[in-house]
Amino acid sequence: MTWLRRLSRDRASKGDQDLPTGAMPSRFNTNQEVQQSPPFKDTQYSSDFNSHDKLQSYRPSTAGDQGYNATPRGPITSGEDSHRPITSAMEPTPDPLTKAFNDAIRPYQDQIEELKNKLEDTTYQLQQLEDERADMHAWIDKRGLRADVPPSIAQAMNGEPTSAQTLNYQLDRKMTVLNHDLHRLQDSLSSHLPTATFATTLAQLIPSIEDLSQLPGGPPLAFELIIKLGGNLNSHGGDEGWNNEADASSRADFYTRLDDSMLDVVRARLAPNSREDPPWSVARDVKRLEKTGQFLRSKLGLQSYFPRSLEVMKRGEEV
Repeated sequence: MTWLRRLSRDRASKGDQDLPTGAMPSRFNTNQEVQQSPPFKDTQYSSDFNSHDKLQSYRPSTAGDQGYNATPRGPITSGEDSHRPITSAMEPTPDPLTKAFNDAIRPYQDQIEELKNKLEDTTYQLQQLEDERADMHAWIDKRGLRADVPPSIAQAMNGEPTSAQTLNYQLDRKMTVLNHDLHRLQDSLSSHLPTATFATTLAQLIPSIEDLSQLPGGPPLAFELIIKLGGNLNSHGGDEGWNNEADASSRADFYTRLDDSMLDVVRARLAPNSREDPPWSVARDVKRLEKTGQFLRSKLGLQSYFPRSLEVMKRGEEV
């Protein structure tokens, strides 16, 4: 049995040697404190000041321990999304229906673009024509030729707001020039010109005066021009001219023509929609015409002076 006890002691000694030094109890000194080893460091780096021994060493995460890489991230904000690169996977796939629609309307879009270009060119050319027409109208008015232009040009010029005033000024100026030319012609001759020559020359202005009466604001201006035109005829001829039957007949025909034009002007002025500002003082013009008629009858032998126009003016109504 001795060898059994020896084997037991050898095994017990071997088991004590396998224990750590700080953890092995002393069997010989029980009164001393047990020395403990320094805390265990799980690091393979040195313990100097610049070392990383204060950091925990990397340990592979297990199934139950979630590391940094396994931490779930929150939803992506708009700021994060703007800085993230756009990959081909994020691009939407082209819509076949939209692509087919764009391909179908592309020819029409080209046609629309071509029509837009043509419209711009036409607008530019139209503006050039408008500028040229304005320059032509200014040139005509500067030379006092509005009364002599063709009807197509006159119609375009009469659409201006001040067309009546402009035409009245030019007709008045032309009437003055004609009257001066007739007086100069008469002075250059030894005998007086026939009244028919004066009447025919001055009667050329009657159609233009009638056109003036058709313009807005034109009837009052035409009324005065007709009276002035008759007075220009009265200023020509001598005593023998008034006693001539041919001259008296020519003068009567001329005033009959003037009375026809004056009648239309009076009707236009008496119309309810005339809207003259200030309103027409009919009684004053009636006295004016009657006084002039009495003078021509006593001095020049003229028997009638706007008889029908005076009758309408006295009634003060539209015929």
